[in-house]
Amino acid sequence: MTTASLWRRLDHLQPLLIGMLAVLGLMTVFSADADWGRQVVWVILGACAYVAASAFDYRRLRPVALALYAGMLLLLLAVHLVGHTALGARRWLSVAGFPLEPSELSKLLLVVVLAAYLSRSDRVSWRTFGAALLLAAAPLCLVLTQPDLGTTIVIAGIVVGMLFLAGARAWQLFSIVFAAGAALPMLPYLLHGYQRRRLEIFLDPTQDPLGAGYNLLQARIAVGAGGFFGQGWLHGQQGQLGFVPERATDFVFAIFAEEFGLLGSLILLAVFGTLLIRLLRSAALAPDRFGELLAGGVFVMILVQVVENVGMNIGVLPIAGIPLPLISYGGSATISTLAALGLVQSVTLRRRAMAMRGVKDSSSAALGTITRRAQA
Repeated sequence: MTTASLWRRLDHLQPLLIGMLAVLGLMTVFSADADWGRQVVWVILGACAYVAASAFDYRRLRPVALALYAGMLLLLLAVHLVGHTALGARRWLSVAGFPLEPSELSKLLLVVVLAAYLSRSDRVSWRTFGAALLLAAAPLCLVLTQPDLGTTIVIAGIVVGMLFLAGARAWQLFSIVFAAGAALPMLPYLLHGYQRRRLEIFLDPTQDPLGAGYNLLQARIAVGAGGFFGQGWLHGQQGQLGFVPERATDFVFAIFAEEFGLLGSLILLAVFGTLLIRLLRSAALAPDRFGELLAGGVFVMILVQVVENVGMNIGVLPIAGIPLPLISYGGSATISTLAALGLVQSVTLRRRAMAMRGVKDSSSAALGTITRRAQA
């Protein structure tokens, strides 16, 4: 494939959207008084990972999916054995001085593994359905016991979303909902004390405004203080005075909303929405089922994180400690997200000619194709 051909096949809008999010993320991290210089380094490393993943032929991942799965489990086990503890959770490994969070990497690796497995057949039998759940059960349990409820929710979302995109039947997906409902009484015994308290305080944060409800209340105040146009970059009082906790990570959206207001928040969500549509487009134009599910899995991974992070910042979802992709401070999350998006670009670069698929080059056609595949 010539350079000119590669350039024509490239999704030019995707890196533009990614760049916009990365710039907005650096601005917000700087405003939140986090280690801005380190975040710049992580974005640069993530950009390198994006380019490398785009150039890499994603189809080479399918034969090594089992090895990737084993490596993922070893990393998660290493966290329990030799990981570092901070804020009551053991989630990090030190690799050549770099704080690696394997749970962030595990999200991408699980997408690859499930895409490889589900692409083996055109339909999701009960055997395939059960095996996919078993594949996800081991990393999910290892992450939950770190404890990391946020990543556990993302992993569960990835599994359900990819099964849906792979064509799982409605009653198969309903069985997951039924099993989750049956296991709900056991939830208090699976969660740590502060996690149970988060769920309790979600219904009424005013019952403990200076304790468990403080984070949520301050985030709501910051979002409301932004008004329509915001207070201006570096001028948000809740963020600048340090009232919003974890303002560079979990509650970064509250800082952004305070400074850029409702208008800026809608623009941010529009950028995310456009990026997600481009991911669906890449899935619809993939040359094979593996590429389709790989791009679809990355779509689900980012969608769940955006919905949960924004939802918990405005108080419509419980606090679960999920970063906002490319906006929140963090090296592992930034690099793994950009690598995942690079793999989707790799799928786009190797797509079939659109005439062979009978699909127009439009986001609406991509959405329609994915919907029809799921309902088949």
